[in-house]
Amino acid sequence: MDVDVQLPSGRIRARRWGADGAPLLLCVHGLSANLCSFTDLAQRLAGNDCQVVAIDLRGRGRSEVTPPGTYGLENHARDVLGVATALRAAEFDLVGWSLGALISMRVALRDGDRLRTVTLIDHTGPADAAALAPIRAGLNRLDAVVPTPDAYLQTIRDGGVINPWSPFWDACYTYELEQLPDGSWSPTTSRAAAEEDLYQEWPRDWSDHWRALTMPTVVVRAIKPLNGALIVPDRAIEALAATNPAVRVVNTPESNHFTCIVDPITLAAIQEISQP
Repeated sequence: MDVDVQLPSGRIRARRWGADGAPLLLCVHGLSANLCSFTDLAQRLAGNDCQVVAIDLRGRGRSEVTPPGTYGLENHARDVLGVATALRAAEFDLVGWSLGALISMRVALRDGDRLRTVTLIDHTGPADAAALAPIRAGLNRLDAVVPTPDAYLQTIRDGGVINPWSPFWDACYTYELEQLPDGSWSPTTSRAAAEEDLYQEWPRDWSDHWRALTMPTVVVRAIKPLNGALIVPDRAIEALAATNPAVRVVNTPESNHFTCIVDPITLAAIQEISQP
């Protein structure tokens, strides 16, 4: 079920799986992704004892595109907490993928007492620059105007970073399209919003975010390189472990930064920490 949550910062689109009123597991996607990123996980995690809610960050998917200067870690973290409050969840489990993982750490830094558990999917702060290049390149699709959704999907498939491709990815990328008055199709996600987040002033030192992870926390780390490098390199894991050795790390050897979101190892890690 899709609902709109009106926050002071703007309108947020959310999708729920499972029982309304059950303990909340809130999911936050990556830089230019959308709530459909969590469809596979949510269908397996949700039930009578767990409601999974995924959101479109502002400027993505079906959420409101707000003015320049309204994005960034702090503002998105405030939105996550606002959505949880609107859903009447004093406490909740939090799952973040890529940028969503960094937002999740900022939520922990701002109001960690509300978090039962945190799952960080393939981001902890420091990243190899080469691995970020395909993510930056992926923003080019947001300028597309195409005759059909299939043409849009073919362009993304041809990029080659998502392998194997499946109907899951068709649904993720089709969701972000809207039909224009002339019959063509274009993404609803704002490139300007995504770029504001990408090029924001990032912390030079993530240790305060890592120390804030006092709740049970797991990092799911994709080991298959992206452009020959990793979003979570060895140096990041070593620094995290030195700062907060309680954070557990799980590797997905057969998945890269994108495909780890549908890896069974990711599902198992979330189940183990949030549904023991």
